[in-house]
Amino acid sequence: MFKNIAIISKIDDYSVKDSLDTVINYLDKKNISYFLDNNSSILLKDKTSSDINEMKNKCDIAFIIGGDGTLLRSAQELAIANIPICGINRGRLGFLVDISPNHIEENLESILSNNYTVDERISLIGTVLRNGKEISKNISFNDVVVHSKDAVRMIEMDTTLNGEKLYTVNADGLVVSTPTGSTAYSLSSGGPILEPTMEALVMVPICPHLLSNRPIVINMNSAVEIKLSDKSHTNASVTFDGQINVPIEANDTIRISKGEVTLKLIQPPGINFLSILREKLGWGYKP
Repeated sequence: MFKNIAIISKIDDYSVKDSLDTVINYLDKKNISYFLDNNSSILLKDKTSSDINEMKNKCDIAFIIGGDGTLLRSAQELAIANIPICGINRGRLGFLVDISPNHIEENLESILSNNYTVDERISLIGTVLRNGKEISKNISFNDVVVHSKDAVRMIEMDTTLNGEKLYTVNADGLVVSTPTGSTAYSLSSGGPILEPTMEALVMVPICPHLLSNRPIVINMNSAVEIKLSDKSHTNASVTFDGQINVPIEANDTIRISKGEVTLKLIQPPGINFLSILREKLGWGYKP
């Protein structure tokens, strides 16, 4: 049974307080120890907060109250410490935050009674190189996105796959996504949905100039390189999980490969990838 619980809430969003209150009241009633992040402490007013390092050292599960963005932001630290995560959905779509605000207590009861499954997701490591020197290195569980910072300007990128040239693409950007991220920006850009246990990644051009530049599914262990062409005279960035943004210049190279860290998602009974797809995408809905 989990003994020490980390509670992390969406930043600057008072609408999560009712769900936060439900979680805290349940844990207090069960005399279960918990540690609050600063935002949760502010919402509850009279509770002491803990920093992320204390949570990593003392907690054995984290409940995230918010949307996928809040979960991914927290996962950057918690997954490295091998702390499993469970999400309570107070965002919009929410493919990673499983628990409905209307079913918090019953799902907490199941999870804290060891009635749950663990859904393990892979990560990507993205390294930005400038003149052969590393200027940034970050982890992603959803995607690594190279994109134009100017709303109406395309960028030109040369891509290689395992050392062999793949294509040169003129587009608003390029998404390299894990199966987890295939329901995020990749999906919005026309990419396929990948089942989370697939040994695959997907590369998806964003609004490409040529219709022949299509999404491609590649082996999970592939080494991807994206080089911003010296013909690109516009501002560009590479973004990791929508959380970390690194400005890039012409001739910068982004190397992307499978990471060693995995994200462990705790799922209560009756919730799995297919049930989430049916709910979030309205599959099987009968008017």
